[in-house]
Amino acid sequence: MTPRGRRIRPPAVPRRLLGALCVAAGVAACGRPQGGRRGDALEALSAARLPRPFAARLSISTAHRPCAAAPPAAGSTVPAEACGPARAPSAAVLAAAERASAAAREGIDPDALHAAGLMDLLWGDGGGNSVDGALSLLERAARLSERPAPVLADLAAARLVRAERTGSPRDLLAAYEAAAEALERQPGLPAACFNRALALDRLGLGDEAARAWEGCGAERSEWGGEARSRARAAAALPRLPRPPAVPAEADAYAAVDPQRALLLGLDRVLGEWGERWTAGDSTRAGAALALAEALGAGLERGAGDASLADAVREVHARGPSPHRLAALGRAHATYARARALYEAGDYLGAGPEFEAVAADPAASRPLRAWARLFRGTTRVYGGRGAEGERDLRAVAAAADPARMPALAGRAHWSVGTTLLRAGRYQEALAEYRAAEALLDRAGEREHLGAVRYLEGETRLALGDEDGGYAALHRAARTLRPYRGSLWMHNLLAVMAQAASADGLPRAALALQDADVAATARTERPIYAAEALLARAELRARAGDAAGAAADLSAGGAAVRGMAPGPALWFGARLRVARAAAAARTSPARSAAALDSAVAYFAPLGNPLHLLPALVARADARLALGDAEAAAADLDRATGRLSELGEGVAGAAARAALLDAARAVFDRMVMLRVRQGRPADALAALERGRAPLSAAHPRAGGEAAALPPGETAVEYALVGDTLLAWTVSGGVVRMARATVGREALGRMVERARAALELGAGDAAREPLAALYDRLVRPVAANLADGATLVVVADGEVAAAPFAALLDTVRGRYLVEAHALRFAPTLRDAGRRGGGVPAAPRALVVADPAFDPGAWPGLQRLPGAAAEAEAVAALYPGAGVLAGAAADREAFERALPRAEVVHYAGHAL
Repeated sequence: MTPRGRRIRPPAVPRRLLGALCVAAGVAACGRPQGGRRGDALEALSAARLPRPFAARLSISTAHRPCAAAPPAAGSTVPAEACGPARAPSAAVLAAAERASAAAREGIDPDALHAAGLMDLLWGDGGGNSVDGALSLLERAARLSERPAPVLADLAAARLVRAERTGSPRDLLAAYEAAAEALERQPGLPAACFNRALALDRLGLGDEAARAWEGCGAERSEWGGEARSRARAAAALPRLPRPPAVPAEADAYAAVDPQRALLLGLDRVLGEWGERWTAGDSTRAGAALALAEALGAGLERGAGDASLADAVREVHARGPSPHRLAALGRAHATYARARALYEAGDYLGAGPEFEAVAADPAASRPLRAWARLFRGTTRVYGGRGAEGERDLRAVAAAADPARMPALAGRAHWSVGTTLLRAGRYQEALAEYRAAEALLDRAGEREHLGAVRYLEGETRLALGDEDGGYAALHRAARTLRPYRGSLWMHNLLAVMAQAASADGLPRAALALQDADVAATARTERPIYAAEALLARAELRARAGDAAGAAADLSAGGAAVRGMAPGPALWFGARLRVARAAAAARTSPARSAAALDSAVAYFAPLGNPLHLLPALVARADARLALGDAEAAAADLDRATGRLSELGEGVAGAAARAALLDAARAVFDRMVMLRVRQGRPADALAALERGRAPLSAAHPRAGGEAAALPPGETAVEYALVGDTLLAWTVSGGVVRMARATVGREALGRMVERARAALELGAGDAAREPLAALYDRLVRPVAANLADGATLVVVADGEVAAAPFAALLDTVRGRYLVEAHALRFAPTLRDAGRRGGGVPAAPRALVVADPAFDPGAWPGLQRLPGAAAEAEAVAALYPGAGVLAGAAADREAFERALPRAEVVHYAGHAL
């Protein structure tokens, strides 16, 4: 059974590395494994002083040598480096590999798995297969080891290697995650420091990479020297030109930065001309018009957008009529004010001004077109989505892409964002692709980066993880020079949400740190507050109360500097965050603050902010002893999870909300346990698991009773307390024990590894230990022969229950009880819901593979007999076997199947 929320990747069989090593060494055959100490394979690798194989650094000793830039993988945005040819393994290393292979299989030894993973990484086939095998081995070694920091550093290296070879930006985030965890466990570990900095560098986070490299540069070695050199390179970002003060500087500025030249001319310079002209200051008005004209001419010469040049031509055309010219000046001044409000985030204030200009017959055609564009976006932000979309589509259709690519590109971009927020993802992608081509033609690199990040957000919302991360990485590389860009803020916020939803909390926090720094450079309070509050949530979730408090304080200062409209919204968000942080220290004050926040968010119909307020208020109410009111808030919050949508923000918010709600439910469970009310404790646990249930309480109805002869055992691991309830015939009993959470996780991992590696006797110890922890405390409540329904999640759900060994009776759990599993007790009573009596089955047996790509793997002749026996149980079952069992055939058959049985290797 695969537990919820965990990715279980079976490890490569350690024996397979010998085939690759023998090929690398030119040896026809390797001998049988020799005896020896389990850890000596790592020592042999370190003693060999192998030349550096790739840019990442390993925990074993390797001889430093410089690397040079290399062409990236086809279609990849991940930089690549070549560091020279690998050295064939020596006889001593081959012997160590054999011992590691035997030790890994026979003893599930983490050092042996670590060595095996390194050997796959060092002497693989040069493609993805060996790297995947190395990752599987290193992940398992890290979970099993009591001192995992060096393994995590090497896991980060393997992630970096795979990112380089396959072009996978997600691996860069996972590399950061592993390296950061290694440094938490062993501060100053050189390989972890180096790999963390390299991950940041390749993500395109220049300032953050430079600081990380500086932290590694104190080492007095060639590695330290390289870190210092990389720090200087990461900090040396290109500088954007300063805006021109006189017409003579305009041409060069427009050539280098056409985006800012256009915005400067339309938003500020012509706005200043309008103000000066209507005020009677013809001298300054003339200077402003001359600068706007020079900027427009420079843009036209560079094949940029002609909006500014056309707007200036209209000014000159109105020259003979002072009345018409004054009306045009007022329109430009109004537009400039509206744009200033818009850039400050005051969309409510900007909207009427754009409305006025768009409808003003005195405004020039290009000015009305741009005003209509922003009128459309403010209408969307103001909840008038249909009207706003009509405006934006009209601008996109009317703008000549040859003369006004920036205007047309912005219109398609804004239509795409409107569609994205409405959940129309495929339509949004088409608009973004159109916008990207237009903005690229206009030379607007910063806006091009913005569209690329939005494409990434959309692809992630569609479930295209690889395409989403790739688009976000392209955006990061594009936006790297624009350190103070609003779009860099938005990109980093989306990347942080994606990393958080993807189970990479350290990477998410690093991205949010970069976001806070980016918003500080924008000098706009609204964005600074947004980034600080997001980081406060991540810090609180990570247990950093002091850091969260500091962010809340700084966020409060930013809110106080806002316009009244945004201040209302962010003030409510700030109250939620502050109250959540103080729920157990000042619960009464916290609950009162949250009452007002709930009242503010509830009528807005925005679950993204209402639901965290409800969860925080539940925590405060529980701290006040009002468990029933707390439960009502939690039920209301978890019952409305579906309103969050399926996008990245929705997924991240859902995960965070479930974590927060579950933590409150866990405290409620322990309160009932301490009160001696085990049945009420079980009821609280079930309420916490309800959002995971197919039979959610909101759907109505009570949990069905278990069938006769069945007993349910529901487990909860709260901190280091293991609770187990047995439910049978309406009787509830509870057992309680103290366990080490990490030790239990390693025990489960050892048992799974032993079974997956076919380790024989090595599996007995962890399987027996798990039986003693999980089953023996409730064994007296289990009648012989009764069906056992296991309800568990997290670490406990990962345990291989069927194979747990009762050493007293000399039998496995599955020999004493038929087993089935359910996510909640409610689901346990709803057996067989929706599965027909004769379901359509798909049986997959021993898929063929390339033996050259997978040395050491054998075909599975027993799988054919297994498939035949299983298929006989399901009339009309489809069978895919051997060469016929490929991905395409499987995907074609899958939608028609109600039961799938797979018998093959898993790597």
